[in-house]
Amino acid sequence: MTDGDWGTSDDEWRSKEFLAWLYNESPVKDKVVVNDRWGEGCMGSHGGFMTYSDHYDPGKLLERKWENCMTLDSQSWGHRKDMTSTDVHGTHDLIEQLARTVACGGNYLLNVGPDQHGRIPPIFEDRLRELGSFVHANEEALFGTTAHTVQNDTANTWYTKRKGDRGTTVYAWILETTGDTVHLEKVFATEKTTLRIPALPDATFTWKSIDGGIQIDLTSLPWRKLLRSDAVVIAIDNPDNRVKNRHLKSWRPDYVAWLKTLNQKPHP
Repeated sequence: MTDGDWGTSDDEWRSKEFLAWLYNESPVKDKVVVNDRWGEGCMGSHGGFMTYSDHYDPGKLLERKWENCMTLDSQSWGHRKDMTSTDVHGTHDLIEQLARTVACGGNYLLNVGPDQHGRIPPIFEDRLRELGSFVHANEEALFGTTAHTVQNDTANTWYTKRKGDRGTTVYAWILETTGDTVHLEKVFATEKTTLRIPALPDATFTWKSIDGGIQIDLTSLPWRKLLRSDAVVIAIDNPDNRVKNRHLKSWRPDYVAWLKTLNQKPHP
């Protein structure tokens, strides 16, 4: 991974010569992946995957592989003696960025700035432990998943998907939990659909299929047993894999065109 933009041309960095060696002669030539930071004007145009900018968050699927590279300290990539607690992203913010990134097919890079002794501030450790605990509890919804047909929904919900022993499972990362219910308008149930909480496999809660999607009773979730009260992941096993006609008009035109290339037909 390089960071060779900074107003310097790829000729000055001799990027072409290095990349030619990397892809043709280096010991890792058959498995290396590079980003898009090889000189001024390269970012977002040339590379194995795109970063576009720091803290890049497109909110939609992209044609190229991409990465959201962000920092725990909202003001700096490096160590700062004058950093305050309000400068550090909250755990919910980090979970939201993770959900938004993976739902849109991206990779999530989270930077910490150690001091000259290689140590990080305790607040960084707290954030990483809290994020790590949430990821561990919900790893089924993250590792080995792909982007869903639609990326987001109501209640700041973001989707990932996998195909496995249970059939197709869609994971709803629900990031707004203050209401009594959440109405997912872009995922639909069949007679085979079941809902569960990956972090609590034995937990039960109330939900129902409605004409406009799936409604989940948030008051019935076992919040005291969950790690957080401001975010929850719900697994939707064997949902209807088709898309309702009435939602197509609200989708962006480029996504509708992309959907058609997959030969995925909406409901009649």
